[in-house]
Amino acid sequence: MNARRFPALALWIMVFAGLALANSSCRRVKRPVAEKNGPAPVIAPELRTNALGPLPGAVYRSQSASPIHWQPWTKSTLDRAKAARRLVFCVIATPQQPVYLNVLSALEGDASVVDTINRQYVPVLVDGDAARELGLLTADLCAEIQRPLHLPLFLWMTHEGNPVAWLPSSDPTRAGLVELFKQSHSMVSQMWSEDAGKDADKGGAGYVIRNSALDNANRRGRMEKRKTSNAVSDQPAVDVLRSLRQLASMYDPYSRSMDGAGGLFPSGSIELLAQAAARPGLPAELRNRCMETLRGLSDDLLSSAMFDPLDGGVFSAKRSSSWALPSFSRNCPGQAKVAVALIEAYRASGDRRLLDKALGLIAFAEKSYGTQEGLFSVGLTPESEPAAWMWSVEDVEKELGPEDAAWWIAATGMKGLGNLPSEADPKREFFRSNTLAMTKSPGEIAATLGQSPETFGLRFEAARAKLLAARAARMGAFPKDECSHAAASLRMVSAYAAAYAATGDEAHRGKAVALLNRSREAFSVGPHLRTFSKEAPDSIAAGRAFLYALALQSVLDVAAITLDEKWFLWSEDLATTAAEMFTGKGFLKECPDDAKLIDLPVTDLVMLFDDSTAGLVSSAETRLAGLGRPLVASFSELATPLPTYAVDRPILHTDLLSATLSRHFRICAVLGENLPPELGAAASRLAPRVVTRRAARPSDGVPAGSIKILLPGGRDVMVSTPESLQQALLPSP
Repeated sequence: MNARRFPALALWIMVFAGLALANSSCRRVKRPVAEKNGPAPVIAPELRTNALGPLPGAVYRSQSASPIHWQPWTKSTLDRAKAARRLVFCVIATPQQPVYLNVLSALEGDASVVDTINRQYVPVLVDGDAARELGLLTADLCAEIQRPLHLPLFLWMTHEGNPVAWLPSSDPTRAGLVELFKQSHSMVSQMWSEDAGKDADKGGAGYVIRNSALDNANRRGRMEKRKTSNAVSDQPAVDVLRSLRQLASMYDPYSRSMDGAGGLFPSGSIELLAQAAARPGLPAELRNRCMETLRGLSDDLLSSAMFDPLDGGVFSAKRSSSWALPSFSRNCPGQAKVAVALIEAYRASGDRRLLDKALGLIAFAEKSYGTQEGLFSVGLTPESEPAAWMWSVEDVEKELGPEDAAWWIAATGMKGLGNLPSEADPKREFFRSNTLAMTKSPGEIAATLGQSPETFGLRFEAARAKLLAARAARMGAFPKDECSHAAASLRMVSAYAAAYAATGDEAHRGKAVALLNRSREAFSVGPHLRTFSKEAPDSIAAGRAFLYALALQSVLDVAAITLDEKWFLWSEDLATTAAEMFTGKGFLKECPDDAKLIDLPVTDLVMLFDDSTAGLVSSAETRLAGLGRPLVASFSELATPLPTYAVDRPILHTDLLSATLSRHFRICAVLGENLPPELGAAASRLAPRVVTRRAARPSDGVPAGSIKILLPGGRDVMVSTPESLQQALLPSP
């Protein structure tokens, strides 16, 4: 049987099995006579040029001058593809994974590839972070062909939005990427050219359109079944404790690694462990176990190369099994998320290093990602060779001189032959190269040199500035991302709120409130949210469920530190709007109906790129319920269950487990009237995501000037001083 008569999946299985193909991607394909029976192709003027110019967002701005005629992800583009009788060649990328810049550069650097794409397809570039349903869909599509997820994804689809074929762009070389496209195009174009136009007089377009529609209908059925048939825990309070024990046991203090953690910075695990370690009502042995794991993991990370000692930022992931070799990419939401996790860990453990790192991340984000609008961008740092970030001993001696180089080399663990462990660099690719991991604090270094911290502090900053300038000169300049981004801005709101609660510094609270006010102005359109501060079509920029859930988290964080009723009211409005837009039949919809172009029930249940929508909504549900402001019942029913799959895979569901922990081991501070200023300030500084606070009602029986702490297990504690408030909740074991 001819291969083109197989389902699209079979076609790609043959490609992945290594089918040898002639390089015929650049020849003009002769159209069959059957095509003449249908209407003549109509090539709209818009398809003859790059149309990304007006679109906001780092992904689109970065490609607005590309010779590829990229089109926006809109219904109009799909209609033009239908009129042109062309397949859509869609590339799905996310700004948090800047490797897409290299991939697209490889395509546009080959003139024959550019000509092929422009002449035979309608090319569409999709920001899979903004159009989140497509970003999530990439995982399902890669699972269908049993390939690891690797973005950007090449996706060929019909004008109806039905996938025909797809391929993760996993080859790291420019030549390999070009060849990957050419081979893939050769098969897809042959299948399309031989089949397009058949049955056109009957309103169809042959096998490709019919079969892709059938494949997508089957895919839809599988996804609906999977989303609605997940087993739910019938004892969530017990199971969440079991998950915590499993999470704590994944850390191996000898290998200094966390099994199953993957390559991403484990901010979710840190936050969950910290919340469990500091939560009254949990078994003491479990709190101790979580604390032990938290301290071990913190020690490993703080002294690792994941934290850049030159500019204070944190890298998003590691390249190998060791934290000694980061993947040198960063973004604003990642900085803010790690900052919140470190602050939670500081509150639980009292380790001042964690707070200092967190405040450093906030300062780094302000400097690197603040926009002229007073908001924050995702940030776009083009991927560079790892060697550009590394140093030899000779490099440091040249920049600092022998005297300062000596203590810098000792403090960062640099070695003449390189400091990467064998498991991080098994091929010795980075021989004689060193990553920078500050294993000693400036105060500790000062003590070894016999200098005062103040005197050495100036010396340390001078050395750091020299090395930072040398690295900047080595890497070259790149344009700053000035596209204000809702999720990045909201993440920073939460980081400021957490920083205020941990330090009591009014500057942080002021920044949290000001940024949330500015975000509300910039990213709200009536009751709805949008991803960018500039207008864009709904299919590109309308707020998805994740954005509403993230906004709820940030608004509730600010409400907790201000007790301002307007934030509580906005949280209720957001929750109501989200319930109206995202309540599906048995599942949580990710994309609003008005923005939907692909007919698939995409939902966000796993921490694939970030927190999951399910986890964030579940957290909002328990926080609002604790305030006496519950979600709409139908929406709440989707948010409250604990799926059994989350219990057995805690690292992938720390957000959902955190929400479940708060739901079944709730801590609430009920505030009486006329609180003394010191007690009111102490109440505002309670951990925003651990302790719910609300004004007392007459039925609560709270005397004026006092606070009643409602603890897990039905215990109540009445306090009237900051010291007694602290004692009721801490210390941790």
